[in-house]
Amino acid sequence: MRQKLVVFALAQLLVIQRNAVAQADTVSHPAHDGTHARAWIEPLGIVVAAVLDPEVREWAQHTQSRSLDHFAKSANALGTARTLVPAMAATYGVALLMGREPLATGTLKTAAAYIASDIAESALKPIVGRERPHVSGNSHRFHPFTTNGDWHSLPSAHVAHIASIAEAISLQTNSRPVTVLCGGLVSLVAWDRVYEDQHWSSDVAATLALTNAVSRATIRWLDSRSH
Repeated sequence: MRQKLVVFALAQLLVIQRNAVAQADTVSHPAHDGTHARAWIEPLGIVVAAVLDPEVREWAQHTQSRSLDHFAKSANALGTARTLVPAMAATYGVALLMGREPLATGTLKTAAAYIASDIAESALKPIVGRERPHVSGNSHRFHPFTTNGDWHSLPSAHVAHIASIAEAISLQTNSRPVTVLCGGLVSLVAWDRVYEDQHWSSDVAATLALTNAVSRATIRWLDSRSH
């Protein structure tokens, strides 16, 4: 089981950190823009996570402790609207007061990516209807088109929220250190959702792929409109 978990961790790391690869490609090969890397990294991460869903859940349950419970609460906050929306609003306000127009514009674009990703995630939850792991522990149970929150495991709202912002910031800054930092924050939220038994590991991987695509498309569309 330990070997399986190592494979899973590596695959998840590839999915979360593949932005760093995309950033490098943007600098040296603008035409490719990381597309080839994403074409196999993201599907690989989703498949590996889906195969190891039960094992990863079991591992998360066995690692629970009081100290990790407290840490999970902090990580959880990073994926909530009540934390992220005020943070974006404050950044925008400070940028305006300081006359930092590029920062203000970038914050608005990031907010747009957040909204687009949130709409996509909210629409898909009831359509997919995947059962949350804490209900029965069966990763293959689906009940499409339901309003029951116990069947809204895929996608993950927390992961979509933080990942949309992280992707938008990464694209606009084109900075490897910023990308790595953003990836680390996304990783914390992703871990929390599995640790708290609210989402399967494959929910997290699929949400990352979906949100990154939506966030990228939003930023690029806004950039094309501004030229």
